[in-house]
Amino acid sequence: MPTKHILRSLLAACLATASLSALGAAYPTHTLKFVVPYNAGGGTDVLARAVAQGTSKVLNHAIVVDNRPGASGMIGADLVAKAAPDGYTLVATASDTHTINPHVYPNIPYDAPKAFTPVARVGYLPYAMVINTRLGIKNIQDYIDLAKKNPGKLTYASWGVGSSSHVAMEMLNVNQQLDVLHVPYTGAAPAMTALIGGQVDALFVPLSLAKPNADAGKILIMGLAAPKRFVGAPDVPTLIEQGIKVIASPWIGILAPAGTPVDRINVLSEAIIKATTLPEVADALTIGGLEIAAQNARDFGSYLLEDYQAWGDTVRAANIKAE
Repeated sequence: MPTKHILRSLLAACLATASLSALGAAYPTHTLKFVVPYNAGGGTDVLARAVAQGTSKVLNHAIVVDNRPGASGMIGADLVAKAAPDGYTLVATASDTHTINPHVYPNIPYDAPKAFTPVARVGYLPYAMVINTRLGIKNIQDYIDLAKKNPGKLTYASWGVGSSSHVAMEMLNVNQQLDVLHVPYTGAAPAMTALIGGQVDALFVPLSLAKPNADAGKILIMGLAAPKRFVGAPDVPTLIEQGIKVIASPWIGILAPAGTPVDRINVLSEAIIKATTLPEVADALTIGGLEIAAQNARDFGSYLLEDYQAWGDTVRAANIKAE
């Protein structure tokens, strides 16, 4: 490598380090922990591990991932809500724990808007509205027309009452005034199996799970409930493009306990955002079905308020309640 290129690389590295150091002197000094409130090997876990690996590289400090699944993510989230606000214990999570569950569960153990400090949004999972091929229709308007002509007769799957897949479908139902029967399953895989097998007619699911089955001719994708087409599948249109104003694509992000010092939040926020630009991290996230749309702590905080309201409006309109 020419000398001037080496010097330029060294200068860039020094500036990046200086930027992080200026925001938070002597932090971090030891291993950080990302608590993932879902099972190891699941979609959120895979994405969180990619972010942790990249952030660790940026910070030059180890980050361990600690899976604490249970109660729709609330066990792990509550653990972080009650952790020391020192910037070393964070939750790497999805919309469910912070902007959906508070509206669905009557006895959630933490105050989602008050118990956490936003650190960074990594991006969002484009959800696809998919149908069984046996319905004999080709597009979302055909589906809406069929549902309106047959109120209460079509069915849709989800991976549980109050789950993001459940509320996402209800966003469409509320938006289009559809009467469709909900059939909950125990996970995304059995819900997809039921759809392919013809036990149910429709489902909202991450595009990463929908696309392979659609490519194999097992299901049809009606569109993405996302603000734009996914970079990894540019041929799949959004619902908005088709005149259906439904956005229901859960975010993936990092939050800290409330009271965590602002300088440490800023260090973490900058490091996470930098991590998403590392080629190996960006590739892993895209392969995992994530649309990278990083936001710093302030912007993520503003987004959370809007997202909290949007999911809450649907939960109330559809009268969704989980015991």
